Amino acid sequence: DICDNLPACADSKFGSYCKDNGVCFGLYHKDGGYCFQPTEQDTCDDSVLKPVSCAGSCQAACDNLPQCKGSKWGSYCKTWQHPAVCFGIITKADGSTCFAPTDDDCVGEPYPCTA
Repeated sequence: DICDNLPACADSKFGSYCKDNGVCFGLYHKDGGYCFQPTEQDTCDDSVLKPVSCAGSCQAACDNLPQCKGSKWGSYCKTWQHPAVCFGIITKADGSTCFAPTDDDCVGEPYPCTA
């Protein structure tokens, strides 16, 4: 877990968790590593740095698909569906994934959320 290996997070009273939008509370990518905004406010600017996606989150899956990562939509977990699935991400018969909103040939089963 990133927080456990980052003293600014591990030693804080806050800790981190996966938020509903698929990103880790307070954790941001910085200089090839990470920073924890609640305890490093002067050097961890959440207005310019990219938040860390939760492991197994829909946005992490989206980031691995160029047609999703570069889209205006991105992905998120549709938690109101049972089972919960990621918006737009489909698992094809061959096991690969695709992004339905930008790929007309994207047919298969909805990708489950793990967050």
